Amino acid sequence: MSRLKPLHPKDMTPTQRSYYDSIMNRPNNQAMPKDAPLTGPFHAWQRSPAFAEKLAVLEQYIRKDGLLEPRLLELATIVVGRIWSAEIVFGSHGPAAVAAGIHSDIVEAIRRRETPAFEKADEAAVYHFTHQLTTEYEVDDATYQAALDVLGEAALVELIGLAGLYVTASMTLNTFRIPVRPGMERPYPDKA
Repeated sequence: MSRLKPLHPKDMTPTQRSYYDSIMNRPNNQAMPKDAPLTGPFHAWQRSPAFAEKLAVLEQYIRKDGLLEPRLLELATIVVGRIWSAEIVFGSHGPAAVAAGIHSDIVEAIRRRETPAFEKADEAAVYHFTHQLTTEYEVDDATYQAALDVLGEAALVELIGLAGLYVTASMTLNTFRIPVRPGMERPYPDKA
C-alpha cells in the first residue's frame, strides 16, 4: 500500500497542477482520465514540483533527444529497475525494451535476475556496465572499455545519467511503496 494519498487535480497547488498537466499531456497518458491522480514516481515527485520539473527536463532529454538509441536506453532502464525491484520501472519498460528490439529472452532473464546471453556486443556492454555500476558503484577497466568502444564518451556519460535517473525513480517508488498502475501485471509477484 502506498505511503502517499492520491493527489487529485482539485487539491493541487498551481505549480503541482502545471506539473500534472505536463505529465498527463504526454502521448502515453492520453487514454488516462483527465482527473486521475498521477501514477509511478510522478505521484511522489509532484509533491515537489520544482524538483519534478528538473527531473522531467533530464528525462525528456535522455529519452527523446539523447544519444542512446531506444533499444539500449530501454535495456539499461530495466537493468536498474530490476536491481532495485522497482515493479513499475520494469513493468513499463520491459515491454518497451522488447518493442525497441531487445529480445524477450533477455528481458525475461533480467526479470529473473539472471545474466542474459547476448548476441549483440552493444547490448552486452550496456548491460554489464549498467549492472556493475548500479550494484558495485563503479566499473572495472574491461567493462568501462567495452562500453566506451560501443558508445563513445558522450553517450557513455548519458548512460550514467540514465542509470542515475532510474535509480532515483526506483528509490522513489520503493520509499513511498507506490504500487503498479491499475491493469499492469506485477513483474515480480513474489515481492511483498
